[in-house]
This record gives sequence, structure tokens and C-alpha cells, in this order.
Amino acid sequence: MGMTDPRSITIPPEAEAVMRAHAEVTYPNEACGALVGTGDGVNEPWMVTSAEPAPNEFDGGHHNRYLIAPAFQVQVERSALAAGLDLIGFYHSHPEEQARPSEYDRSHAWAGYAYRVYSVHAAKVVDGNTFTLDAPEGTFVPVADLPASPQQQTES
Repeated sequence: MGMTDPRSITIPPEAEAVMRAHAEVTYPNEACGALVGTGDGVNEPWMVTSAEPAPNEFDGGHHNRYLIAPAFQVQVERSALAAGLDLIGFYHSHPEEQARPSEYDRSHAWAGYAYRVYSVHAAKVVDGNTFTLDAPEGTFVPVADLPASPQQQTES
């Protein structure tokens, strides 16, 4: 299998397209959603199988905050487990900001999950990066984006 850094993530083009489209259509507000797949980022790399867009339930301005309702998380987790998968992380967008987590993001994040952040300028995604919290109340560390290998991509 090779010595792959467990702190890496593979996002298939279909899931990447879903997240980018969601970030662009939600602009100038923050988009958010869940990442479903396999891996734990500790013993094995994360592998996204799908991105699940969520409504932004933050009670206030949506241009710089997001909240994914617990009920949505539970629903995604249940359907993931039923398919033999896991809720492995979350994504959100930063309108007119950089593709890295804010202090607010850090203080609301959970260790053990992948967090993908998109920078959206003038309704176009310009960058996307993935991070994980290194410990509860810890700091965000970058997660390497690995390209999907040809056998993971659907046959045309």
C-alpha cells in the first residue's frame, strides 16, 4: 500500500464538485456540510465518498459563521453507518477570506475530524484546503490532499 501519511485525504472529483458548487451558490454567505467516507486520519488516511450539503443554521449573519444542526449530523451519521461508512468531517466556505480555519472554527471544532475550507471570491471558489485538530482544544494542522487514483474514479 505504500507509506501514506495517515493525515491525508482523498476527495473524488464528484464530491469536490458538489462542495465547490455549494460554496459558490451560497455566496456571499457561508456554505457548510458533512464529509462521508472512511478512515480516521490517525491509522488510515481519510477517503471521502460523498459530500452532503447542509443548511446553515447559524442564528445570525451567515457571511462569516456557520452552524450545522445536530439533527442533520445525526441523519448523515446514521445513513453513513448504514452504508458501512462514517461521518469523517465537515466543509464550509469563507466568502472573501482565505481557505484556512478561523479562531472561531478552531474553538468549535472536534479532534478526529477532517475540516475542508474553501475561499470564495466574487462567487467563485479560488482555493480549498483541509485541516484537522491535533488534539481537543488544540491547533489546526494541514491535511495533505491526495489525488484520487484512477481505479477510484468512476468508469465513463
